[in-house]
Amino acid sequence: MTSIGTELSLSRLIAPYFGDSTFIWANVIGLTLTFLAIGYWLGGRLADRFPRLWVLYSITAMAAVWCALLPYLARPVLQFSLDAFDDVAVGAFYGSLLGVLLILSVPITLLGFVSPYAIRLRMVDVGHAGNTSGNTYALGTIGSIAGSFLPVLVLIPWVGTRRTFLILGGLLFIPSIIGLLRLRAVPQAAVATALAIVVATVSLVNAGGAIRPAQGGELVYEMESSDNYIQVVQDGSAYELSLNEGHATHSIYDPTKPLTEGPWDYFMVGPLFYPQTGPAQIDSALLIGLAGGTVSKQLTAAYGPIPIDGVEIDGEIAAVGREWFDMTEPNLDVIIDDGRYVLRTSDERYDLIGVDAYKQPYIPFQLTTREFFQEVSD
Repeated sequence: MTSIGTELSLSRLIAPYFGDSTFIWANVIGLTLTFLAIGYWLGGRLADRFPRLWVLYSITAMAAVWCALLPYLARPVLQFSLDAFDDVAVGAFYGSLLGVLLILSVPITLLGFVSPYAIRLRMVDVGHAGNTSGNTYALGTIGSIAGSFLPVLVLIPWVGTRRTFLILGGLLFIPSIIGLLRLRAVPQAAVATALAIVVATVSLVNAGGAIRPAQGGELVYEMESSDNYIQVVQDGSAYELSLNEGHATHSIYDPTKPLTEGPWDYFMVGPLFYPQTGPAQIDSALLIGLAGGTVSKQLTAAYGPIPIDGVEIDGEIAAVGREWFDMTEPNLDVIIDDGRYVLRTSDERYDLIGVDAYKQPYIPFQLTTREFFQEVSD
């Protein structure tokens, strides 16, 4: 459970700095498998040489401590990546990504020790080798299933990424220390406890502070949803919505100015590109990629309280829109779903369809295909 949970949580740890593109995921998954393979190999050799249960508990205790420390060890490297990006130092930027992933090598390699070690310790009869190894891998896979869902659906949205690492480490540390005490391995248990105290101290000292500092303006709100790291930054009288690595503004709201002087204003003139359509013919609209509601506010200002369906895949972003971006228009119906799915399954017809869904710096490919625009046209 801890290995897959750590892998998924690491992707959220680095998302505010590097994003969560396919490139990032390929690096995280590829290096995780590499470290696990090294752990399997080393663990098998060590298990044959020292087939003792207290050694296995000591290994898992060390892995637990390292997992809990990961967000604090990675933080200075992640901060360096921001400076490298600002200086357009591409090599340093991706080098810092590699550095963060290498920090992952220690706990994942140690966790790779577990399966071969457990099989070796349980192997009392070669005639039952298949059953022993099968049960061990089945149990490990069940743990991986729990580790796949627990961080994403429960821990990260509720307690954030840093505490998720602490919880994952704790879930591994507690049975490890209990096992050492039951075996009367007091010196090993004492060392593990001392390391746990160090982790607790580090977490308390670093409990405050933003996950990632704002890139311009003042950070007034931040949160982690199951899909995104969300920031609200105040710049003068304007509020700006930033997601993940923060290299783009996804919504803007300035109560003192009706126009944003940005791309959101362009949606208001969309009907003017068609000679047979004018403002008087716009009676309904669909927005795919609602975010903080900037475009829906502009359309309401331009065309009056026409019915607007706004689709946003992340419900927490919509909640932020209501709280910080005055997304309270009574004519706006917020739909929390995937835009392509809503377009394909809806029977509604709209006079105006606006597409503002993207994940910086990549536009979702499913919203750029010929089939998608055919569905829009139909």
